[in-house]
Amino acid sequence: MEQQNQDWLKLDNAAKIYPATSSKRSPAQFRFCVTLNSPVKLKILQQAWEKALNRCPYFQVYLRRGFFWYYLQRHQEIPPIELMEPIPISTFQLTHKTAHLIRISVRNSTIALDFSHIITDGNGGMRFLLALISEYLRLDGIPIGKIQGIPQPDEKPTPNEFEDGHRKFFPGNLPKPETLSSAFHIPCKSYIHSKFRLISGKIPLAKIMKLSRQNQVSITEYLTALYMFSLMEIYHQESYTKKPKNSIIRLEVPVNMRKFHPSQTMRNFSLFVSPEIDLKLGEYTFVELLKRVHHSLQIQINRKELGRQVSRNVGGELNPFVRIIPLFLKDIYLNGLQSRLGEKCYSGVLSNLGSVIIPEEAKPFIKSFDIIMVPNHMIKKNCAVLSYGNDLIINFSSVVECRELERLFFTKLVENGIPVSVKEV
Repeated sequence: MEQQNQDWLKLDNAAKIYPATSSKRSPAQFRFCVTLNSPVKLKILQQAWEKALNRCPYFQVYLRRGFFWYYLQRHQEIPPIELMEPIPISTFQLTHKTAHLIRISVRNSTIALDFSHIITDGNGGMRFLLALISEYLRLDGIPIGKIQGIPQPDEKPTPNEFEDGHRKFFPGNLPKPETLSSAFHIPCKSYIHSKFRLISGKIPLAKIMKLSRQNQVSITEYLTALYMFSLMEIYHQESYTKKPKNSIIRLEVPVNMRKFHPSQTMRNFSLFVSPEIDLKLGEYTFVELLKRVHHSLQIQINRKELGRQVSRNVGGELNPFVRIIPLFLKDIYLNGLQSRLGEKCYSGVLSNLGSVIIPEEAKPFIKSFDIIMVPNHMIKKNCAVLSYGNDLIINFSSVVECRELERLFFTKLVENGIPVSVKEV
């Protein structure tokens, strides 16, 4: 499959950490949904599903364990269409030898695709969903034209779709990024069972765009600052008998690397930036925080700065000593690395997928799109954002009962003149 004629595929650089670190408490998976204006026709969806997976064989795979590295094996079976379950979303069973890493489910007019981060990121997942739903509409008799950058079911996959973007655009040995300290986490106990709650907000896209432009920032920068401001208010709440040990509030904000390199890969090709504040310096006004986030992201979302992460990640993979270490020792090391440099370093995650663009002829048949990131038990909450049509969707996933962060976040939007429709799932 690696050269389109083999049945196996190496994990991309970004995916290598997930087999060792994924668990029910840190599942590393996400869901995209599309809701149609009419009930889903299962027979037609089955045909579209089979064609889409045949077109994108890098998703019809399961995880296998080698002596030195994990790899992906082509699955002989097509994942069955399931009844869409309510939240919580079932985690992928990586310990099962032939478990699929993608799942499709349906309820009424909604189609959901669940992805393991082992096989793709948000960009690749959304492009696959658009390929699937476009083919579904075509098979239902609706003439849908080609969408730029979206796999076409009657075309063969290209080598560019399989590529490991991090390896391909490896910049050589660069100075490593700065090591991050531990960050503040919401002081609430996680659910005992592997479940989570979703609070979803819908706001008018035009209004948040106008507000962001008035403040000379992007929507992502505005929402990131608002997220951090809400965390700061939780930190300063008087209900805590003593202040938390960590005074750093830091968010993980994913960046699509396809914006910096000419890649059409359908696999993982994203990094992240890390805006932060130290509350030992004092309390920030929202305007101060907004400026800080804006300038921080402007500096960090830069090809040279992001190249330092690529250099560190790929350089470690190419290290001759690392390559000969048996996989069971790599697993132990990667688990420690994830705990030390990953989840402990972030107070939250905000991922903005951007606008979902579909052909004009498909719009009468599609009501909405949605995104859910499954949270982990260290960071406890995350926020996933996308826009479609006139709406911006903001979804907070949480493994704790406390709703204070979401209340503060959406209340601040309302105070700034943005009407919000909120529902809990």
